Amino acid sequence: MELGWGALALIIVAAAVAWFWQDSLGARERANAAATRACEEMGLQFLDGTVAFARIVLTRATRGALTLRRTYVFDYTANNIERRQGFVVLTGQRIESVGYAQGEPPRPAASVFRPYIHPSIHEAPPTDAPAPEEPPQGGTSNAGGADPRVLRLDDWRARKRSGDRQN
Repeated sequence: MELGWGALALIIVAAAVAWFWQDSLGARERANAAATRACEEMGLQFLDGTVAFARIVLTRATRGALTLRRTYVFDYTANNIERRQGFVVLTGQRIESVGYAQGEPPRPAASVFRPYIHPSIHEAPPTDAPAPEEPPQGGTSNAGGADPRVLRLDDWRARKRSGDRQN
């Protein structure tokens, strides 16, 4: 029995699809765990129990090798009323960053429940207090400065737009 070139090509394509499928499932599990852990650390409620795939691009890793960068989005709430969206970015199987929507997540009312609030979440300043300082130009801001991998969603989008314009 002879194996023709068409059959060999079909086997190679099937193996590549199977590898990509398994790799994507592993990346999704990592993103889901990262989003769950980040919400727990920030005292937020992780909604829907899973992340959703948003984007995939081919990029160069730190050592120059080509790898896939996947972006997943998730929903969370801090007050059981307002739904906000966050994101997880993975390069290969490494978690690159976890981010939250613009602004600080609101604290729930004391009469509802009192979750653990991570020290990086600050309550709103009193009305007579001076406004907080803006981050320096060109820098990145994150959610309270606790973890440099946690970004604000609007900062991340602005960086992505400026990077796309340069290319």
